[in-house]
Amino acid sequence: MAYSDYGALIYRNGKRRRDKEDVAVFATDEETFGTDSANIPSGARIWVSLLHQSGEYNWLNSIHHGVMGDGLIRVMCHKQGLPQIYEMTDDGPKEIKYCDESVDPYEYGTIDFEYKGYRFRFEDGHPYTMTMTEPDGTVWLGLYDYEFGAGFED
Repeated sequence: MAYSDYGALIYRNGKRRRDKEDVAVFATDEETFGTDSANIPSGARIWVSLLHQSGEYNWLNSIHHGVMGDGLIRVMCHKQGLPQIYEMTDDGPKEIKYCDESVDPYEYGTIDFEYKGYRFRFEDGHPYTMTMTEPDGTVWLGLYDYEFGAGFED
């Protein structure tokens, strides 16, 4: 279960990816949690990740409820807001902006768009839904909400 009663379920081509729930966007589990990540209960992962951060707080190295993607482009969800998209570049991660700031981050209807051959669809509701289709046809699905996700269903 994610922390603060929020959570997500992540699927790749219809198969659940528990390794993409309660994780950092690009950092490995070892970088985020240390060497014993398999034994940390889902609800405690946020606190352990914060303890392992050194120096200044880094939003992308903190854990998020769900992260879709294994490559250079990843989508993450946090609580009930609009998903965020990041692309790893030679200069580090870059946030991909896909809507203007006038869009309500909690009640946005359906947003469909394409970026570098990736197709995205985000829908508000209960649960919130995010879909990413990679150029090779791999389909990611993320469902997230309050009192939902890993830990509530398991």
